Amino acid sequence: MDVGHVIQEDRVATPDDETADALTGLVSHRRFRALLEETLLPQARQSSDPLTVVLCDVDRFLEVNEAHGHAFGDLLLRAVARLLGEVLPETAVVARYGGDEFAIALADTRLDEAFTLFEEFRRRVAALVFAEHPEVHVTSSIGLAAFPTHGSTDADLIRAADQAMYLSKVSGRNKVSLPLSDSRMVTKTSYYTTTQLERLSQLARMLKRNEASLLREALDDVLKKYDDRLGAPPRG
Repeated sequence: MDVGHVIQEDRVATPDDETADALTGLVSHRRFRALLEETLLPQARQSSDPLTVVLCDVDRFLEVNEAHGHAFGDLLLRAVARLLGEVLPETAVVARYGGDEFAIALADTRLDEAFTLFEEFRRRVAALVFAEHPEVHVTSSIGLAAFPTHGSTDADLIRAADQAMYLSKVSGRNKVSLPLSDSRMVTKTSYYTTTQLERLSQLARMLKRNEASLLREALDDVLKKYDDRLGAPPRG
């Protein structure tokens, strides 16, 4: 069972330029959009490698900020930023997009892999415990969009991820969603129970593997079980 991550203090260096956010040290909104448009998307188009764009925010952040003060709100945002750094691969471009909203670009990452990563992030946000205010419980709503399925430009992908995040909000918050236009739009928490997700996370840590690879292994086993009904898989 996951235990709460206790936040007691935090120190973030203030950047000297406009490419980084002063509070969290993450990439700035402007820099994120430039990297997505000028570097990541052209690379994905040329290589045909996957690219996933994510928007997420802290549920009811304004209420927490007003009830406990701006200093605590800043601490919360830094804690969320730190979790993003811990959960995501080093190649991820992570930005504070504005207020309590974060934007992430995951090059060479399929939608299902991103889904698994952000399920882990979602669970860890929900497990945060703050020494100053142990009564505070926070969650995150998350939206994913994939190139080129959900958009071929930076604006299209951001819009699709934002739509998916809104869907997480209106369907109860504390969820990971895809855009409504995607026929696969079902949150992972609808497929699996909390116990299954916790045990999957535990197994991934024990084996030092990511959850997506374990799920693919399980799927491969199921498909092999029914090989005689499905026939031989296509080659190449």
